[in-house]
Amino acid sequence: MSQRQPQSPQQSGLDQPRSQMQQGWSREEQEPIKYGDVFNVTGDLAKEPIAPEDANMMQSAETRVFGQTQKGGAAASMQAAATVNERSGLVGHREATDAASERGVTVMEADVPGARIVTERVAGQVTFLFYHLSLFLKIFGILYLYLC
Repeated sequence: MSQRQPQSPQQSGLDQPRSQMQQGWSREEQEPIKYGDVFNVTGDLAKEPIAPEDANMMQSAETRVFGQTQKGGAAASMQAAATVNERSGLVGHREATDAASERGVTVMEADVPGARIVTERVAGQVTFLFYHLSLFLKIFGILYLYLC
């Protein structure tokens, strides 16, 4: 009858976070959350990891436009992804991507008759689009659908 040899902590997986042990993957196999995983973007931006400084830039832009970070906006999504990436050791605390730092992060708000439109972009690509119709347009739309 053979007996199992004791394993070192590294062999047994005890040096990995509990969630990694349960899921059966190691830090080397894990990939960072990328822009393409969170937003409908393409090209090089889709392959870039979301970094903490990218999220900070978007939070600053939202705060300049709205006075605060928007719940459910691009900054909130970016912050959540960047936190996961950082805690996993996949990006540094002060890391920023070239996409955000060189090509920019913007938040624009436009008030047009009957609606408010918010567009948030990273490297020129839309990451978040929100529009809010005025009460008049909502009522008009319902009446139009009802009468037609």
